[in-house]
Amino acid sequence: MAHIDQYIHYTRLMSLITAISIVIISLCVYSKQSIPLASFYVSDEDDTAHYIIQSIIDRRLIATLVASHASIFCPLFTLLNTPTKSELEHQASAIVDMLCQAVVPLGLALSWMFSILFDSRTIHLIQGEHNSCFSTDTGAHACMLFDITHGLKYLVIFFFAVETMLVCADSIVKCYSTKRIQLPGDDIEKSLISI
Repeated sequence: MAHIDQYIHYTRLMSLITAISIVIISLCVYSKQSIPLASFYVSDEDDTAHYIIQSIIDRRLIATLVASHASIFCPLFTLLNTPTKSELEHQASAIVDMLCQAVVPLGLALSWMFSILFDSRTIHLIQGEHNSCFSTDTGAHACMLFDITHGLKYLVIFFFAVETMLVCADSIVKCYSTKRIQLPGDDIEKSLISI
């Protein structure tokens, strides 16, 4: 039983580290490829295509940051606020705690799936207009970082799926591990048997 709890903590820690990595890499990519809005107004050319692509990149960053911030704070709070045994002795609070621990990772995984779908849609849109990874001339480095971030998004979904399975397995083990009820006469029987 204690081993499953340790694995749950390890998966939460790994999802936390992965989400922090996604934030750092996403912000690095965004800072490398973003174009200030003031440059669109100063330019004499009609840069509507660049403006549209930049707004798509902005929205993609927002979707990633929303999913990652939720994925950072939820595991962090559950790692810091682990319920004690006395709190889990109450059957109702134990059931609510188990349901929350199983449902929250599923919700976080769904938000990451939305972020991945949004990324794939926008990449197809951007690549349809410009035959490159991004509209700016940042080169292969930004594309590589974007691909790493995209892969980490799949990894964090995997961690949340593993966490959900471990929480369910832990609740099943705790449900079926029966404690022997000690009756007042049990102490007398043990002392008589040992004599």
